[in-house]
Amino acid sequence: MAITYFENEKTFLLQTEKTAYAFCVSNEGYLCHLHWGGMVNSPADLPTLDQLSQRVTMIGRRSGITELLEYRSWGGSSAKEPALKITFPDGTRNLFLVYKSHEISGDTLSVTLREVQYGVEVTLYYRVCEKFDIIERWSVIKNTSNENFNIEMAAGANWRLPDKEQYRLTYFSGNYGHEFQMNREKLGAAKRVLETRRGLSGYDCAPFFMVDDGSASEHHGAVYFGSVLWSGNWKITVELDSRGNTEITGGINDFDFNWLLEPGATYETAKFIAGYLTEGGFGGVGRRMHRYERAEIIHPMERDRVLPIIYNTHNTFWNRVDERIVLDEIDAAHEAGIELFILEGGWTGYHDLDSTVNNSQAHRLGYGTWEVNELRFPNGLKPIADRIHGYGMKFGLWIEPEAVFPTNKIAVEHPEWIVGYEHRESERIGAMGTLTLDMANDDACDYIIDVFTKLIGENEIDYVKNDFNREIPHMGYRSGDLARKKEGWDRYVRNMWRCYRTLKERFPNLIFENSAAGGKRTDLAMLGIAGRMHRSDNQDPLDAVTMFDTMSYFIPPKFQGGACFVSAAFSQWFNERPASIEYQGHMAMLSSMSVSMPLQTSPEEDMEELRRVIQLDKQVREVTQLGDMYRIASVLEKDYGIYQYVNYEQTKSVVFVMGQTMQFAQMPDRACLMGLKPDASYKVTGHGKFYKKPFCRYEVGQPGYYQEIPERTKDYGVFSGNGLMSVGLPIWVKGNARSEVIVIEEV
Repeated sequence: MAITYFENEKTFLLQTEKTAYAFCVSNEGYLCHLHWGGMVNSPADLPTLDQLSQRVTMIGRRSGITELLEYRSWGGSSAKEPALKITFPDGTRNLFLVYKSHEISGDTLSVTLREVQYGVEVTLYYRVCEKFDIIERWSVIKNTSNENFNIEMAAGANWRLPDKEQYRLTYFSGNYGHEFQMNREKLGAAKRVLETRRGLSGYDCAPFFMVDDGSASEHHGAVYFGSVLWSGNWKITVELDSRGNTEITGGINDFDFNWLLEPGATYETAKFIAGYLTEGGFGGVGRRMHRYERAEIIHPMERDRVLPIIYNTHNTFWNRVDERIVLDEIDAAHEAGIELFILEGGWTGYHDLDSTVNNSQAHRLGYGTWEVNELRFPNGLKPIADRIHGYGMKFGLWIEPEAVFPTNKIAVEHPEWIVGYEHRESERIGAMGTLTLDMANDDACDYIIDVFTKLIGENEIDYVKNDFNREIPHMGYRSGDLARKKEGWDRYVRNMWRCYRTLKERFPNLIFENSAAGGKRTDLAMLGIAGRMHRSDNQDPLDAVTMFDTMSYFIPPKFQGGACFVSAAFSQWFNERPASIEYQGHMAMLSSMSVSMPLQTSPEEDMEELRRVIQLDKQVREVTQLGDMYRIASVLEKDYGIYQYVNYEQTKSVVFVMGQTMQFAQMPDRACLMGLKPDASYKVTGHGKFYKKPFCRYEVGQPGYYQEIPERTKDYGVFSGNGLMSVGLPIWVKGNARSEVIVIEEV
């Protein structure tokens, strides 16, 4: 049984396949942590509270019982980061919670604590995901008094690590176009705060961490890991105190937060999930997270969905679209092998293509009402949908539902629906100069649900690229009274979830792309709604490999989306360096391929190369999108990356070799693969640029350059799984931005 309560010892023991988590009720009634780590089967194997409190300072002071609390309220002698802080009507601000009762229901334990004097109950929830070595935790605070009180901090959980001399923290931070950069640092005697304060879950920091003792590597070692499931301001505090105790507290950010809880009402925190991997290193954490997410978080319609080849009009037309232009491009997209056609910006608003209104961006005037531009699309979007569906493709539409242009009638008629303060001019966020629809307002949220429902239903839309190109640095919540103004951050997130979950219920097969200007809403809660997530606007393929490498530790590869993976403009926009369509295509295959290039006017040689990478992706995508990923070599450590995918049956594998800026004719080390059947035989085929013979400048009768094999394939031969994993494959990629895709199939 995954959850056991030992009555005599007053001890709770939670067991996964390879780990154990334990806490007890002290003699004073406090819930105190005992163990989180390797497997334990009996309370007799656990340390006692007395033993745990004996870590002493130089003056011999023992730790008090409040240093060992399982869920730390602000009160007592501890100065550590609390999980819960409440201010009562009489001004009291400390809180003492003792055990009241518990219930075990299947894989979930609930433990209810009560305040010793005031009318507060806190129920702690623990859901044990046994085969993933992960525990989900969250809390529900209830007001059992006759008066309102203010919750000023409400984290999902405290996680206490075993006492060790040192720990090392890994996390991911970034900026626009530079998302998901790895940080790895030794913990010092201080608080390390990871957080966002922009009203979004990223991109400045991702709500995910890994902690090890300094000895773990990509493939070896034990690692603690966890993530907060919240799509707004979150905070994770990693704290090493003066006694050498390490705790991790996380949940909704308490920055500018307050929740007025009325008598009888409850408040539920964000989930804070965490796990312990006993062996397998950082790469093992990524695979564990992916399998857990697929089983427990990802929407059932998205778990086994293989995403189609996507075309997006953005880079090709830059919002200058009308019915004729789009219909012609649909024909070209079908001929190229595209399976999903997305109409990006330009379909809404007012004025024709040649209008100079709003700096030639007149379509933005429609942000808010989201009505089809009658001048550009006189017959609506139905002819577009019919042409796309007639080819057997899916129809996708871009929309930014949380954006409102200042002159739009929604902003004019419903100023209370706009984020801002009544006595200050509303802030226009970002380069587009738009306002933000206040999703915290129930009426505004209902309005957007209705707009979406009508738009999707009438036009038979299969895919929504749901964008959010803004931040909320100041949450002016106009709807609530003064005592509830700081609730806006929280209400915004929950209503935003309600909006998109409602639409997913109404249109179950609809694919949502969680597109937020590159990583601005990258969290596991959105993973439960979205079928694809925009990784970064920076889709330069060399930069994209780095961001793919790091984001893959907590987001499955297939969800790492982008509008313009194969796109001449986006391969040069950030770094002004070109890259071949083949290299861009191979980069796109690492997740889910998208194309945004002029299909009607591109040279035939470019189209031939595009068709080739599209066909290759169709051959391998079931493995890359649904299999396990192994980081054989990381671009964070070498000037190339090697990424291997293996299907769950271990019958097929795909290896991507992504060369970066390799110099001095150096080539990668032999690639020793992983995850194959040791005794099986596998046929190995390479896809890329290969040559008939080595370069020989002085050979008589031969030109002074390589002679390319036109088929772009290479038969490596047949090898055993043991051989591929122990001896490996030679890799012949060298130079700048060169790549190869190696397909391995059991025979």
